Amino acid sequence: MGLFKRKKRMFGEIAIAKGLATKEDIEEALTVQRELFAMRKIQRALGAILQDKGVLSMDDVNSVLDEQKRSEGLLVKGFVYSLFHSGYPK
Repeated sequence: MGLFKRKKRMFGEIAIAKGLATKEDIEEALTVQRELFAMRKIQRALGAILQDKGVLSMDDVNSVLDEQKRSEGLLVKGFVYSLFHSGYPK
């Protein structure tokens, strides 16, 4: 039985999938994010940048963050299989 952490879905990936932003919107916001950090060492959330640009509302940002949170967690690989096929005598 193995324990695996699910890969966290990226904010931009979810926003695109939900139809809230385009790939171009995300790429532009990522560029702004990188430039802010490179020039001023400011780490700005992608959702905040997209909200400032008028691409997302606060409700949109919260919706994406909720979806991102739901996609996190642990997977227990083989858990059910191991319950029934443990090899222990009955």
